Amino acid sequence: MKTIVKILLSLFSLIIGYECMVEAFHMLNEPSDRAVYMGMAILVLLCILLPTVLWQLWRKRRVNFR
Repeated sequence: MKTIVKILLSLFSLIIGYECMVEAFHMLNEPSDRAVYMGMAILVLLCILLPTVLWQLWRKRRVNFR
């Protein structure tokens, strides 16, 4: 059951990341400098946040009983 939830959350985060990437590339095609900088910022954040979210989702957590 945990694996199914992890898979669904991974797919959800990848779909959200894809939508953000499409929006960032759309912003890069705008004539405004502000839109280009915002598009670049979104792409940089996606390169950092999406792998971090997936890593946190799939890492093995140890339980310490004392």
